Amino acid sequence: MTDFVDRERATRLMEHAGIEALVLCEPEAFQYATGAWIGAAGLFRRAGAGFVVIPRRGDLPIGVVVADFYAAQLRAASPDALVYTHPIWIESAPFEASTSGHSLGERIEAGLISLGRGLDFSRPGTFELANSAVQLKRILGEFGLDRATIGIDLDFVSATDFSALQTMLPDCLMINGSPVLDRLRAIKSQREIDLLRQGIVLSEAGLVRLRERAAPGMRQSDLVALYREGVAGAAAGLSHPVSTAEYVTLGAHAKGADAVAATGDPLKCDMVCTLTGYAADMSRNFVFGPPSADQAELHAIAERAFEDGLAQLMPGKPISGVHRAATESLARQGLRSYRRGHFGHGVGQSVFSEQWPYIAADCDAEIEAGMVLAYEIPLYINGLASFNLEDQFLITPDGPVSMNRLPRRLEIIG
Repeated sequence: MTDFVDRERATRLMEHAGIEALVLCEPEAFQYATGAWIGAAGLFRRAGAGFVVIPRRGDLPIGVVVADFYAAQLRAASPDALVYTHPIWIESAPFEASTSGHSLGERIEAGLISLGRGLDFSRPGTFELANSAVQLKRILGEFGLDRATIGIDLDFVSATDFSALQTMLPDCLMINGSPVLDRLRAIKSQREIDLLRQGIVLSEAGLVRLRERAAPGMRQSDLVALYREGVAGAAAGLSHPVSTAEYVTLGAHAKGADAVAATGDPLKCDMVCTLTGYAADMSRNFVFGPPSADQAELHAIAERAFEDGLAQLMPGKPISGVHRAATESLARQGLRSYRRGHFGHGVGQSVFSEQWPYIAADCDAEIEAGMVLAYEIPLYINGLASFNLEDQFLITPDGPVSMNRLPRRLEIIG
């Protein structure tokens, strides 16, 4: 079974929310809970490609509905799960080599017959929610949850699909389970922490290569290519799939990808490196040649605000306090009207590199040991520079520990 779901924590969260099971539909949530890809049907981003049932009762296994084409991979990743399948458009037949004299077509047909399909079996054009909902209802029944209050990840499920699920499961009370999922994912397992730390290691390798090889006259796309080369070199030999996303700003004004670096240009490198769906997030800032006095002061303002907010990033304290401390620090330094919606966010398995909780003024969550948060101070001053100072922190019982090793200072290129 996947190392990611803390069943004891899940039970506590569901008890607090008054639900008896968490039912997940989102492809990223499916992979988080099972360790396996939901399959090609998930690319449609509609409910029914697969379901994961996490019961509140810890003595029950996790239940999974998965497309038949991907069942073997799912069972290998989650051998303890109760698994049922539904058909999608992809046909696959078992085959065994034979010297019996039967033609290839006859042997393939024999494999299809061995699957025990009824005469009325057919595949949908893509996939059908009704087919997977039948299997979801079957799991709920076996778990004694066919009349339960269940939490659905409504941050993902469309109104149309939710209405259809209500019709297909008329005896269940379905409420929004997304807040439970958010809080469950906020505390990371050791395996998740390792993936997120490895992402930072790779990302910093990419930034080191960029800093060493960058020069005036290079295009923004050339700088991104240097970063990717550094990541790829550091990732050589890893079994995990690795991808990157680069949020780069070159020059005093936001420019397109064809911007050319010139002496005096600032460079913001907000980089995301993703391993098996886990997106590590960090940012560093550079200048081509010595910075101007204003550029140096702007970065110093960010550094001071970073330290002031970081002092509040302690377990047991409210996340909103970090936002307040950073905002007040900027105000003391003259930026009294600067308003940033959040100064960071959770990271992990998600469709985006940002996930709950957000370091925002209205976040009512408490900082907890086991969280991994990307904490940042972005200062985007059009006409001067766009800087973002960002580290990824593991919250320990004793306080935050940065996963980063590169210094936070403004670095000079050339």
